[in-house]
Amino acid sequence: MKIGCLAFLACLTATSVFAGDTTRLMTYNIRYMNPNDGPDHWDHRVDAVAETIKGADIIGLQEATRKQIDDLASRLPEFQWYGVGRSDGKDGGEFSPVFWRRDQFEVTRKGTFWLGPDPQAVGENAWGANLPRICSWVEIKSKDNATALLLMNTHFDHQSATARENSAYLLRTKASEIRGELPVVVMGDLNATPQSKPLQNLLAENGEGVRFFDAIELSDSEPTGPSGTFNGFKAIRANGKIDFILLSDPKSSVVSHQTLDPKTAAGRFASDHQPIKIELRSSADSPQ
Repeated sequence: MKIGCLAFLACLTATSVFAGDTTRLMTYNIRYMNPNDGPDHWDHRVDAVAETIKGADIIGLQEATRKQIDDLASRLPEFQWYGVGRSDGKDGGEFSPVFWRRDQFEVTRKGTFWLGPDPQAVGENAWGANLPRICSWVEIKSKDNATALLLMNTHFDHQSATARENSAYLLRTKASEIRGELPVVVMGDLNATPQSKPLQNLLAENGEGVRFFDAIELSDSEPTGPSGTFNGFKAIRANGKIDFILLSDPKSSVVSHQTLDPKTAAGRFASDHQPIKIELRSSADSPQ
């Protein structure tokens, strides 16, 4: 079973590590259910998105509405999920849900906070954003050996630079508050490029809260796939990497980093974003 990386990430003793096992993590903005998307409407894409998700063990989605989540859940009975709508904390508006394989993992804690000065202010538009923004998180545990990590899934604002910068600071702080001693994985559409201020805020050595590392920089093998992650249903933008998987442990054994390019049966993009998938491997020589 693909659970060994959790033991590695938790930095437990070598006796609790399954050397050679891997876990596949994916982040994927699936594009909300826009009635004006024509040939790229959700109804034409849902099967391709579901098939893509099947290739991972733990997945963070962005822009998912409750109808889209229900469509995926009906096609993916092997997965469980958690999330809330950003507009009302229930079913209203877009979710940033987390899916996980029910036979491999269980969630022991979960929650959602809003990206704003008051993280408990449900549905608030903060820092110049025109829409409420959230981060949903789960403490996810391997069923085999009880090792765990904190997984945070988010979607930063697409218009307000101030909102993106402040959201990055908040994410570091909240990760520190929630994690206890757990390693942290952040997935999300950050609407910011690798050289941008929000990414600098997340990756900086100096700063409050948890420092993160881009999984692409930790990959043992050469990263594969397009260099960009946004396509607008037209063409992949070479300099448009705005989706990320970030890790709090710089010693994490990232086997591979892939930017995927799934297509529908009609040969169109499965979403206006490319999914990112990484594979993490345990190590018998993991640090104590």
